[in-house]
Amino acid sequence: MLSRGRRGMILTTKSDEVWIVESEELTDDLIGYAVIVEGIVAGIDRLRADWIGLVQ
Repeated sequence: MLSRGRRGMILTTKSDEVWIVESEELTDDLIGYAVIVEGIVAGIDRLRADWIGLVQ
């Protein structure tokens, strides 16, 4: 699930892991939806997203 927090976009996984997502894409229309994030781990709790899309 993608949400927005004080530190930016937040991805919460099915196993309740929380990741801060860094992305240059405008993804406001995906907030509140289940998404897939493809990219690389950029820190202890950060993902640098190459692509973000809706779960189908």
